[in-house]
Order: sequence, then C-alpha cells, then structure tokens
Amino acid sequence: MSARKCERRGGVRMLVLLGLITMFFVAVPMLRAAEDYPGKPMTIVVGMAPGASAGYTAQILVDAAKKYLPRPQPMLIDYKPGAGQAVAADFVFKQPADGYTLLWGELGLTAKILKDGHSLPFKMEDFVFIGSTGNSPTLLVVNKESPFKKFEDFIDYAKKNPGKLSLGHGGIGSGSHLAGEFFAIRCGIKLNFIPFQGSAPATTAVLGGHVDCTIQTPGTLGDHIMPGGGMRPLAACAPRRFPDFPEVPTCMEKGYSVERSALHFLAVRKGTPQPVLDILRNVLKKAAEDPQQREALIRIKYTPLYLSPEEMQKKVDEEFQICREIYKALGWL
Repeated sequence: MSARKCERRGGVRMLVLLGLITMFFVAVPMLRAAEDYPGKPMTIVVGMAPGASAGYTAQILVDAAKKYLPRPQPMLIDYKPGAGQAVAADFVFKQPADGYTLLWGELGLTAKILKDGHSLPFKMEDFVFIGSTGNSPTLLVVNKESPFKKFEDFIDYAKKNPGKLSLGHGGIGSGSHLAGEFFAIRCGIKLNFIPFQGSAPATTAVLGGHVDCTIQTPGTLGDHIMPGGGMRPLAACAPRRFPDFPEVPTCMEKGYSVERSALHFLAVRKGTPQPVLDILRNVLKKAAEDPQQREALIRIKYTPLYLSPEEMQKKVDEEFQICREIYKALGWL
C-alpha cells in the first residue's frame, strides 16, 4: 500500500474519531439534561393580560401537567401582555433554550409576526411547538344596554354608518384584533378598531360603554354573557351554535362566512435539547387526555383538542395564509 493511501486512510479514521468524540460530548449533556429535567421551577409565559382566556387555559394546563412531570417542580405563570403577544414571545426567545421558560401563545401571534416581522428580533421558526390542548370559537358581543338586539340590526347599522361603530380588541395583531378584521371584511362593513392591553381590558371597555362591541372567546367574556350579565351575544363566529347559547345564531346562518377560534399552544425556544422536548411533549399529551383538565376546559366553553407538534405546525402554516389574505385586503401587504 502506498504512503499516500495510508495517509488518506489515517485522515479518514481521524475524522471519524473526531466525529464520535464530538457526538459523545454533545450527547452526554443532552442525556444529563433529560435525566435531571426538570430540576428547578418552570415558567409558563402568557402573552395576554390576566382575565383573558389565555390565562385560564394556562392555569388549567399547569394544574394537569404538574401531575405528569417526571420530577415534581412548581410551574409558575408569568403574564407579559402587549404588542400582540410579541412581548411574551421576545422574553422567551431571550431565555436559555433549556425547557424551563415556555411560551403559552395564541394562534394570533402569526398575525403579529407577519405584519411586523421585519422589526421583531424573532420569527416563528425560532420556537419549537410542544402542542395544544384545546380551542374555542368566538362570539360577537355588545353591552346589554346596546340598541342592537339582533345580529341583523348591528350589520344593518354598520353598513349604513361606515366606521361609526367601535370594536375593542387585545392589541394590534392579537387574536381578537384579527377576528374583528376578518369579521368586518367578510361582512362588508367598516369598524373603528380600538386596541387595548389585552382582551380582558377590551371586554371591560364594552361593559363600560366605551366601545360598541368586541369579538372574544366565551372563556374571556365569562359570566358577562350569562343570564343577568352585562353583555349580549349577537352571533357566534363558529360553524355551529354554542350549546350554552342555543338562541345565538352563527354568522354563517346569516350568510357571512366567518369562523374564528382561539387556539393556544405551548412552545419553547429552538435549540432546546431533544430529550427535554420529548419529556415536555409527553407531559402535554397526558395533560390533554386528563379527564379533570378536559372538564375544566369545557367549563370555560373550550373544546378539548390535543394537537401534536406536527399538527400545530400545520395550523400555524394555515393561519399565515389566512393572515396574508386579510392583510392584502386591508392594504397592509
């Protein structure tokens, strides 16, 4: 064998050896991370203000997930509302990729990223999905003292008075903002959109008569839409009527193709070790199947719905397409 061939074989062996050594030093910390995880309290960061459905669903998730952690640890909820969930997402993005700081986001985050992605330090690809546990269609509601008793009254007035009716939402790019814009486009009306620091303040503004309406989940609206409450539901942005509100028609029944749901998801920073991701995904799946968690979601008018990381990614991709259509109609793209 020639000296050159021996040198080549020696070089290949050296590269293989270096590769194995590198894999060893990468794999060992990852395995240790899984063996020790979780070794300290975990934080679930919510991108909406307390009192919104995101906070309720986050607490329901935490109550169930704690039971399935391989090691008992506190799971804390940290509210960081603002900028259409961008404040919360930015915070999680800047934390170590170790699985201890998680984002409880809502599908509306895609709208914020699509609109303002050029000025944000992160993009959706910077996060890894753990999955989802449920969703909730939305309701168009007005103050109980509002002159609008029926959906038809609202639409008729809005068409005759473009821009006069105001709709409160949880901030530019939020799920409630996107739902409102989508509703206005499909119904052929113009509304005056008023942003607030979260869905809960927008709900309060309707109760106080400061804005005419809002589109939110029943979980956010709470007892305000129940008999004796301060709000009147006019229509459901859903494919079928709510069982709890059988008298409230859907937009589709009235000839308007409007369907918007709140879908929350759990995600972590990209770069989180795979063994940690596997643990989190297993915990979420068990939590989603937990009978107590399912009952708790149903109580706040949510539909229990487990989505795997792959299914959640598909939902996000679909939402980006919907957002593009809406933004083009608004002249934002």
